[in-house]
Amino acid sequence: MKRIKRTLPIATASVVLTAGSIAIPTFVLVEPTSASPAAGRSAAPATPADANGKRAAAKSPAELLKMLGERIVAKDIDGIIALHDPEAAIVNYDGSIIRGHKEIRAFYIDWFTSDPVLTVNPLQTVTAGGKRTGNGKVRNRTAAIMGKYTLEQTGSDGTREIFTGNFCDTVQEQPNGTWLYVQDNPYPPHGDTSSAHH
Repeated sequence: MKRIKRTLPIATASVVLTAGSIAIPTFVLVEPTSASPAAGRSAAPATPADANGKRAAAKSPAELLKMLGERIVAKDIDGIIALHDPEAAIVNYDGSIIRGHKEIRAFYIDWFTSDPVLTVNPLQTVTAGGKRTGNGKVRNRTAAIMGKYTLEQTGSDGTREIFTGNFCDTVQEQPNGTWLYVQDNPYPPHGDTSSAHH
C-alpha cells in the first residue's frame, strides 16, 4: 500500500517535480536531495514569507502548481499544506480518501521517502462556476485540471518503479481571488483500475 500512497497532486503546467528539483519548460532549478522531514516539519528552509510573515498565495491554477513545485523542492511540508483547503482530499488507488491537513501532511512526509520524480502533462483545464461580486469580478470559481502523468519512485523493496496514469484535480478560487487544492484524483475514472498504473 505504501507504493500506492506515494502519488502527488498534479496540476496545470507540464513539469517535472522531484524532491530535489523542479523543471518547468522555461527554467530548471536543481538542489541536492536532503533527508526526509521529521515530525512533519520542513527539512529545508521554509518558503519565504512576506513582511507580515504570510506566505505568498496562488492567484491562478497555474501559479498554484508552480508554488507546489517550489515547496516540494524545499520539502516545505507546512508550505504544501498551506496550498490545500482544510477539507481537501486525495483519492487513493484503493478508493480510500486521504482527507484534511493532518492526513495530507502524513501523506507527503511518507511520499518524500520514495525520492519521487513526477512528470505531469496537463491536457485540459476547465474553469467554471463562481459568483459575481459587487465590483463585477467573478469569485469562488472551480477548475478541473485533467491530463497524464508518469511517476518514478523507490518501492518498498528498494528498486525504482515507474507508474503512468491519468489525473483529474480540482482546485477552487477563494473569496480573495487566491486558489487552493480541494481534490487530487490521480486515478480517474476510478472504476477502471487497469488503466491507472503501468
